[in-house]
Amino acid sequence: MTDVFARRRSIRLSLALSVCGCAWALALPAVAEEYAIGGSGTNLGAMRILAEAYAARHPGGDRFTVLPSMGSSGGVKAVTAGAVALGVTSRPLKADEAAAGATAREYARTPFVFAAAATLPVEGLATADIADIYAGRLAAWPDGTRIRMVLRPASDSDNDAIRAISPAVAAALKEAEARPGMAYAVTDQETARAIASVPGGIGPSTLALVRTEDWGLKALALDGVAPSPETIADGRYPWFKSLYVVTSPRSPEAAHAFVAFVRSDEGRAILARTGHWVP
Repeated sequence: MTDVFARRRSIRLSLALSVCGCAWALALPAVAEEYAIGGSGTNLGAMRILAEAYAARHPGGDRFTVLPSMGSSGGVKAVTAGAVALGVTSRPLKADEAAAGATAREYARTPFVFAAAATLPVEGLATADIADIYAGRLAAWPDGTRIRMVLRPASDSDNDAIRAISPAVAAALKEAEARPGMAYAVTDQETARAIASVPGGIGPSTLALVRTEDWGLKALALDGVAPSPETIADGRYPWFKSLYVVTSPRSPEAAHAFVAFVRSDEGRAILARTGHWVP
């Protein structure tokens, strides 16, 4: 009989310890994770600022690290493969990307601009000037400095934006691409670096990149209209890039929480002051 009572006490003790152990485990705080964001370079500066604000809003919570530029296509491939939690692109998804499980949501628009060194004594250009620069008919700035246009690879989405400015600009870009000795840059950050480092440099960029990354650049007005969130909102500056966040079935719940923050009032305010308009 004594053995029976001893076994019963042992069982009750084991159950009690088990219950206590479960309660103790439930009381432990969730372990914060670090997630990666990757994709098109024009998105990255603002994403870093948003990630810092998200971390400040959620102390001790999940963190997001923004990777160096891997391009829109690279960002989509990375998110569908589960290599990053969230992708960012400056173009809509292609059919094969959507078929692979990617889902894109536009989160903002930013003016597509021609950028130059902040010290260059030029504040704006006419559409005809852009065509003349690409065609080689306009070769020097007013102070005599040689104009050095930085081109993007033929397949880059910046070229689609350039061609959309006017038929004359599209034809002039084609001439520039056929001219030997032109400077090329692959990523948005490489383009910014090339513009900033070469005297008289000019090239395609976005207001978002100019405002969020310290390259010493300025965005030039076009046809007398300064690029800004307000001027793309009211249509006075019609050239812009739509920016997207991309998720997939492999994206963690934290990625969706971060997207919700980007779309929140705080996120929208950050985007507005960094050169974005949120439609």
